[in-house]
Amino acid sequence: MPVISSAFAATVDLSALTLARYAQIIRYDENAFFGINAPTNRERACRKIWTKLERDMIARYLGAAQEMIEERLMFPIGQKWYAAEQHHVSMQVFTKNARIQALGTKAITVIASGVALDHTADPATMPATTTAVTVEDEIHFYQSGTDVEIYPDTMTLSGGNVSATFPRARLVKEADQENPDTGLPYGDTSPSGPYVQEVDIKRVFTDTSDVGVFIWPLGKNCNECGEGTEPACGYIHRKDSGTITLIPSADGTCLWYGASELHVNYCAGAPIDAGSEDAILHLAHALMPISPCSSCDPITMLWKQDQSTPEVLTRARIDCPFGPNDGAWRAWNYAMANRHFRMPLL
Repeated sequence: MPVISSAFAATVDLSALTLARYAQIIRYDENAFFGINAPTNRERACRKIWTKLERDMIARYLGAAQEMIEERLMFPIGQKWYAAEQHHVSMQVFTKNARIQALGTKAITVIASGVALDHTADPATMPATTTAVTVEDEIHFYQSGTDVEIYPDTMTLSGGNVSATFPRARLVKEADQENPDTGLPYGDTSPSGPYVQEVDIKRVFTDTSDVGVFIWPLGKNCNECGEGTEPACGYIHRKDSGTITLIPSADGTCLWYGASELHVNYCAGAPIDAGSEDAILHLAHALMPISPCSSCDPITMLWKQDQSTPEVLTRARIDCPFGPNDGAWRAWNYAMANRHFRMPLL
């Protein structure tokens, strides 16, 4: 199960199903969920202001649920990078995870730092900022000077400029996320208040210059103490199945004889959709030992539904690796219906 380190002052999203999206799905006021005492709280049946401890629990179980589902799907939900994945040398290699997006390593570059937000209204707005990036999914936002990612409500990339809006609930400073039970003041948007004033914009992408390496255990050309290595270049035959071919790239001779191992770098994943969101959420509830919000009857009812186990169980339900309760069974059926299947080689 993913672990949230005590070193994190901020609650960290550990799943492609973000906490902001989780709050939307369970129909909870986003301000109250993120520890803010806002006027909109009074309009809801459930008005409890969540604590960081409760948000951390949700993040932990959403991450655990996604990992369990991905193990059965044989591909990640969202986007993940894998480095130095080991394989035997072969003309064609199947990566351990299907749904390859690109060969290469994860790279992060800065587009702009310290871009000021306008807090005149909620959501806050970020002015148009120049960028050479043309792929919207590669643009990410962070609390300035940190690695704490902020997810925008809207983003526009047009004419070499990017602009975005951010709900106030998602802009709580890292240092203020340990909110009091009474909540953070909604209206204090001053620099000394609890809300981020500036964001850093970064490009997160796949650097295709480093796709892998061939390894000779006792040297490439003759026996010697120590490994011999050669960088690889590669080609993706089938993205859906993760079928690739890599060759040594330095001298163009394509001679990999004697190389015993191949380490591959790549990015893989399928976009999160309604089906995967549903599976992650219900499995997370099934794994939770307590209700995510014990004082909120509608949320507790959702949790109890996912915890419920029928009095009469089929053999398949009893043997379900995720567990016999309703949330686990629901997620298991999703994983089995969407898993990537590879035919064994004869």
